[in-house]
Amino acid sequence: MKVKACIYTDAGKKRAVNQDSSLIKVASAGKMGRISFVAVCDGMGGLSKGEVASCKAIRTLENWFHEELSLMLGIDEDKIWDVIEISWRRLLADINRDIRRYGKHRGICLGTTLTALLQIGRKYMLMNVGDSRIYLVSRKDVQKITHDQSLVQSKIDSGVMLENEVQNSQERNVLLQCLGHGSVPQPQIIRGDIRMSTTVVACSDGLWKTISEKELFRALCPQMCVTSEDMLEECKKLTMTAIDRKEQDNITVAAMCLEY
Repeated sequence: MKVKACIYTDAGKKRAVNQDSSLIKVASAGKMGRISFVAVCDGMGGLSKGEVASCKAIRTLENWFHEELSLMLGIDEDKIWDVIEISWRRLLADINRDIRRYGKHRGICLGTTLTALLQIGRKYMLMNVGDSRIYLVSRKDVQKITHDQSLVQSKIDSGVMLENEVQNSQERNVLLQCLGHGSVPQPQIIRGDIRMSTTVVACSDGLWKTISEKELFRALCPQMCVTSEDMLEECKKLTMTAIDRKEQDNITVAAMCLEY
């Protein structure tokens, strides 16, 4: 398997500080082949020091990838995902505790979303807290595989609100869960298979609020991702389109094209 990857981020025209943080890691895992890991965290703009919260989460994930995951790769393939899930849940508790401790010592509230996907072979697992998103873009279609933990999404799920009402809702930025602001969140954790060449796209809400799935497909389907530079240019174009459409939030998009 070959992996091409890039990250593009922009503070936007309104915010002085970019409170998004992100990472992509690719490594060789012996008999398991190449493994890849992508994550995006969006510091909460309504709270102080959102950039500190998102950076803390990303740095913790990075350390986990280098230190803990490497020790797990010798585990039987039938059991490794259970072990990783247990590790992730502990990791989220640690991040939540550390961010809350930082805020308590300084008398401030801060928090962050977190969405991440780990790929090993043709399998993946993701975890999600908040409303950053992950899409899988194949040669045929695009699939959103995260589920927003937000007030408007809960109203859509219960039939109280329609999808086309979200854009004008005053509640569209209200999260039901985040890291660092309250008790340990209950993450969405799911597992799946990657059956063909696919581009994994992780992004903050600054991108997906104004960019359609059709536009994501046209820009980042595997057949368009010839080089990492091509991918970076397409991510930049998507970001500029979002800004042109009056998106005022920070925007981050991290993309990995997995070629099987």
